[in-house]
Order: sequence, then structure tokens, then C-alpha cells
Amino acid sequence: MLQLCQMAFTYTQSQLLSDINRKIFGKLGMISSQQDFVNEVARAVNNDVSIRSTRRKMALATGLFPMVYQYPAPTDLRDYKIIDIPAQAKDYDKQFTMVPSEQFINRKHPGDIAIEDYNGIRVLLINSEIPTGGQVISELDTLGSWEAFGGVENVAQDSSDYIKGSGSITFDISAVSDTTAGIVNPNIPAFDITPYLAGDSAVFVWAKINSPTNLTNFILRLGTNASNYYSKTVTFAHDGNEFVAGWNLLRFDITNLTEQGSVTDASINYAAIYMTKTTGKVSEAGYKFDWMILNKGYRHDITYVSKNSWQSATGVYKENSTESSDLILAGTSEYDLFVLKGKEIGLGETNAEQGMIEMAARDYTAAMEKYMANNPDESMIMITSYQEQ
Repeated sequence: MLQLCQMAFTYTQSQLLSDINRKIFGKLGMISSQQDFVNEVARAVNNDVSIRSTRRKMALATGLFPMVYQYPAPTDLRDYKIIDIPAQAKDYDKQFTMVPSEQFINRKHPGDIAIEDYNGIRVLLINSEIPTGGQVISELDTLGSWEAFGGVENVAQDSSDYIKGSGSITFDISAVSDTTAGIVNPNIPAFDITPYLAGDSAVFVWAKINSPTNLTNFILRLGTNASNYYSKTVTFAHDGNEFVAGWNLLRFDITNLTEQGSVTDASINYAAIYMTKTTGKVSEAGYKFDWMILNKGYRHDITYVSKNSWQSATGVYKENSTESSDLILAGTSEYDLFVLKGKEIGLGETNAEQGMIEMAARDYTAAMEKYMANNPDESMIMITSYQEQ
């Protein structure tokens, strides 16, 4: 039987400090904050080289969906260091290519991925080649049978501000002190939800928010009528970030649904999408919904280089060490890089002769180059293409 080898990190913060202290002639006590020092050493090495022991593989937070391009990025992703996004089952993608976010947004191609950073937010962009399809619940292009739900007025079509199709449904929050605001349709074209009740299916809908202040969540209802429906609540946008002013993509996973009454799964013809808000959130204009679709997701993993340098004694990954028992993410061949970098920085901190500092820097650089030759960085290289004519 094949045995899997579980790497166990063995070098603690205290051991690393002890080994560095030996290299700087026992002068570690001259450094004012040894904890800040050891974290600086760890950051310096990991900024110089992709340490093999910091590679991680985990399931993407959600499946990949057709015509959905924004996904939550791993919170500990280092820079743009993605290695691969492999499918857990059948793979429809040939090979992913890392491109700049501007290129992805303006001229995306199948197989492109990117990282978008803005306002302290990080989003993973993926243009997968998984099969298209799904159930369009409502394009939300025209008003049709959509009407006010909760404290709402002026429900109408907006043909100038929309995501897909030819329009969106817009509404204003009224002056009434209500706790909900949205739209409802008691007569959508009937469809069978049964094929989507198992697995990784989700309903997506775009929501235009005037202001996220005093907005608690969004709730989707799908059912037979206003007395018999499933409901699902989301408190974040699909990409894992908080709601923001502007267009937000909402994802309602078809799992752990709350059922009110008794729903006829084969005949879903009632839908409502609305926000929960405080009673003081009143008299605001310009809220919108667009393009409501139900789709099946395809599970993928993501392999990447983590920005975490440490692991607690209980197995929790950490960017910075806070305890002497924390373990540095390094195997035997990697540990000496941290010792040598600590020697270089430590000699500088303790006012050693310049020649000794320069020699320590050369020793570290030589060890780093040898490590990189034996352990090439497998992260994707970002490819920029010229504007197509």
C-alpha cells in the first residue's frame, strides 16, 4: 500500500534564535526585540526565495462556475505565486495562464487567471473552460411581473446600467421604517430545481448597492409560492469580500436551504431577492438586481506559495511568530538559509565589522542560489500580451 509522507516541521523559534546567536558570537542580547528580529529574518528569506515548505494545496472556497470570473483568493497567498488550479475530478481546462488583471478584465481568454488587488481587497480571477449551461431563473432585463418587496418604491427597468443582457431591475428604498427591501416575482417561468439540490450548485445574481451602510445581508427565496419556498442568506459577496458600493456578485449555495412550508421541487415559479437592513436605512435610490442564474459548480484545488512562515505548536499557520514554541516552515535543507540570513542581519544589528557583514551576505547568497537551483520556483510566470487589433 502507498504510504503518504506527512512533513513535520521541527525547528522552533527558540532553536532558530539559538543557532543565530551562535553565529553572531553570543550577541543576540544586544537586539532589542528578538521576536521582531526573528520575524524579519523569516520575511527576508521568504521574500528572496519560494521555500518549498511554504507550498500549500487546498480546495478552492467554491466550485468554478461558467460565466463567473471572480473567486475568493487564499488569504495567505504570497504575491502572485499560484502554481496550479487542478480539477478534483474531470478536467476541462488545458492549462491556466497567469496574466495581469487589466488584461484579464479587458480581453480575457479561456484559461486565463489573474489576481486583482484594490482597496486592500484581493480577488482571484479565473476564466475556466468548464461547460456552460444552467438554468436562467430571470435575466432581470425587463420589469415583467417583478414588484416591490418590503420597504421599496419606484420599481422599474433600467436600460442604461446593467451587467448582462439589455437592462436591470432598479428600485429605491422608501421612507418606510422596514427591515427588508428588494423585489419579488410570483410568476417566473417554472423550472425543476431537483437536479441542483445535490452537489455544488448555486444561484448567482448581481446586486447594485448605493451604500452598504446598515445593510445586513441578502436573502434569496425560490419556491412554489409566497407560502412555500426555500431561502438562503449571504453576508458577503461571492469573492469573499464585504459588500461594497457598486455592483456585487452574490452567490447562494443550494445547500442547507431553509424550507418554509412544502416546496414542489419540480415546479419552482416563485422568486424573491431582497436585503435585510436596519429600520433607519431609508430614502435611498438606485439599487438594482441583474441576471439571476442557477448553475452547477466544478470542484478545483489550488496549489500556491503561502506568505505564512510559521506554524504554532497546535498546527495553526501564522505569518508572524509570537511564541518561542512556534515552528519555522522549513525542512533540513531550508533551515540553514534562515540561520545564514539571521547571521547577516544580526551582525548588522550588533555593529559588527563591515567586512564580516559582507562575508555573511555572500554566504547567504551562495546558499540561496544553490537552494534555488535544486528547488526551482514552480509558480506561474505572468504573461502580458499586446492589445489585439
